[in-house]
Amino acid sequence: MPKVESVVQVNEVNRISGGTEFHGVLTSTCDIRIDGFFEGKLNTTGKLVIGESGKLVGDVIAKSCDIWGTLQGKVIVREVFGLRKNGSISGNVACQKIFIEDGAVFNGSCKMIDDNIFEELAKQKP
Repeated sequence: MPKVESVVQVNEVNRISGGTEFHGVLTSTCDIRIDGFFEGKLNTTGKLVIGESGKLVGDVIAKSCDIWGTLQGKVIVREVFGLRKNGSISGNVACQKIFIEDGAVFNGSCKMIDDNIFEELAKQKP
């Protein structure tokens, strides 16, 4: 009798590719990568990556976040928020850890939080 193996998808990623625009609400348990344009509210229990050509305008709740492109809005991150050398953000960030590479643009404020505060902020209505 042959053995049946199940394949687990460990790297599931939702992607908004370059040349694509999305307006609305996006909720996911998977990682999200934006190389196009997103406007609205985004909530993921995974990682958010905004690529170099990506732009996000709106509110974000994520487990972790890496910004290579542009973000305008409010960001609440459970773990690590990273702003890469070509990235820019205009808005407020709440996170446990942050790193900003030389050359990145940060215009806003950052509040350091723990898991309890993350849960409180994530439940609040904007």
